[in-house]
Amino acid sequence: MVKITQKIYWSLLASTFATAAVADYPVYDTELGRLSAGLTVQTATFGEVNNLSGSPDNANLSNGFVEISATPKVEATVNLPSDSTLYGGFSYVYSGTSGHDPSGYTQKNADMYFQESDYTESGRYDNYRDENMTENLYVGWKSGNVFKQLGKDAIDISGGRQDYKLGSGFLIHYGADNGGNRGAGWINPRTAFNDTVIAKINVKSVTTEGFHLETRPLNPAEKRNYDGANVEYKVAKNAKVGVSYVNTTNSRPLHDEGSTINYGEASINNDTYDARADFSPHPDVTVSAEYAYQTNADTITTPESADKKSIHASGGFGQIEYKRQDLFWQPTISYRYAIQDEGFDSMSPGFSTWGTWFQGEINGEFVLSNSNLMTHVGKLVLTPNESLALNLVYLNYTFVKPDALALTSADYGNEVNLLADWQVNDMLGLSAGIEAFVPDEAGKQYLGGNKMWLQGMASATLEF
Repeated sequence: MVKITQKIYWSLLASTFATAAVADYPVYDTELGRLSAGLTVQTATFGEVNNLSGSPDNANLSNGFVEISATPKVEATVNLPSDSTLYGGFSYVYSGTSGHDPSGYTQKNADMYFQESDYTESGRYDNYRDENMTENLYVGWKSGNVFKQLGKDAIDISGGRQDYKLGSGFLIHYGADNGGNRGAGWINPRTAFNDTVIAKINVKSVTTEGFHLETRPLNPAEKRNYDGANVEYKVAKNAKVGVSYVNTTNSRPLHDEGSTINYGEASINNDTYDARADFSPHPDVTVSAEYAYQTNADTITTPESADKKSIHASGGFGQIEYKRQDLFWQPTISYRYAIQDEGFDSMSPGFSTWGTWFQGEINGEFVLSNSNLMTHVGKLVLTPNESLALNLVYLNYTFVKPDALALTSADYGNEVNLLADWQVNDMLGLSAGIEAFVPDEAGKQYLGGNKMWLQGMASATLEF
């Protein structure tokens, strides 16, 4: 207990004094190149009322939990002939969680599978779980004017452990798991893919990318490889379209419960074809849409047999946003409809704004995945000033095929998030939220409770 208290104390103490530092500190900056260093400290506190809508399963979860993370980083560029540059970066993440969040990845006073041991060992998770690990470690080269006829920095090649976002992030954005043994499942300080090779060619209005990415899941046996290509074309000043192809592979051993002996292998080989568009038919209106079609192959091989299943699935969304900068508090109103078939591979999405692509601060963060799901999302954003934003998000959830989850109803429920973001200064950002979820019949069956689930959240991010 003393160890836990000390760790939380030092994390909060670091947050208190972080405002005295300077963001992205330039260690070295000359005509030869630049070296900079920085540190990001994050903390978030949660309170739950009627966790899991009052399900008896919430007895092994926490009604309150705290997350922390700290990420020091170093970035460098070296200037080369013809204005080309060699660049690289390194960062390291410490993260931890005190308590047991609603995801159920860890539970108190209960035997659970340890995610980092291929589900072959079980035990009881500590109340405080934390981990240190390298986050970014990459090197790259930008062409500058080496190929002057193509334009400045037309070619960008990089490799190592780094971030990558495909289009809107609907399919690929975060390359690492958080939570569980690593802690900080809501903060999500780890986002980089492992062993990447990313090549980009930018010529006028067309960007072409080829990539190889490897994920960093909690269970190493669930590591995925993404190999693909992406083309984006800026049609006009306020219009852009993109198409992508991604092949997803994974192979992992099969075990009997509690055994370390392999008796077979499970593998996937999925092909995803994606198309998307963003355009503004009016200065106050933005329309976005994306559609992904998948052929997903799942094979289980044992010494006795080989069973292969192929599933065709699709998913996508359409969104319209209306913003009036000339009105009081500059209101922005948006509506999004999203659907992912049962059997749809949601791949590796990530956070862009509230509700994207963790759909809901209760359900999207801790309960539901972007598969076998249909959502209606309405959002109102008010900005009283440049540093403050108020968000009201409404989400309605429906299962596409409830019978796949042994449910008799498709109507999961409704969630409302009231969220505030305050950028205090260049280094300190604060967020707070009150969220509520009211289950419908499918939600009551799925969660095992019928009460309104309430959650309170407060977080701070400091960059220096």
